[in-house]
Amino acid sequence: MIIRVGEPGDDPLLIKHYLALWESYGTPSEDYSLDAECSIQSFLDEGRWRLGLATFIAEVDGAVAGTSSCQLQVSPYPNVIKPELRKLGYIWHVFVLPEFKRRGLGRALTQAAIDHLRTMGCTTAVLNASDAGEPLYASIGFERGKEMRLKL
Repeated sequence: MIIRVGEPGDDPLLIKHYLALWESYGTPSEDYSLDAECSIQSFLDEGRWRLGLATFIAEVDGAVAGTSSCQLQVSPYPNVIKPELRKLGYIWHVFVLPEFKRRGLGRALTQAAIDHLRTMGCTTAVLNASDAGEPLYASIGFERGKEMRLKL
């Protein structure tokens, strides 16, 4: 297994994996917006330009097996804490193809993202875990947060 840094030329793969991640949650393809792929591409471009976005590709015997992405987290409220004390990084889009699961790829992709966020001076890494991913992230040291939601 190798983990390499993704390049803009890998964007079609990242887009494909991001949509596959939503499919793995049970989201039917008809629920996607008509411009889903363009929206993802714009998000990648903006993240690279403004938020230090990095992507990682896992390969096993020359075959792509998974991907992950990370960037600075944009707060929905003013951040009044000094960045050296509170600079959040966000890990999103950790995806491993089904045939490559349970081989440590999710852990390696997540660790690559954590390492990148550290180099950016982040003090905390944040992610949203699926039910399937939660044990992995807990084993790395992630703690459950206190987010609450209300369906409207």
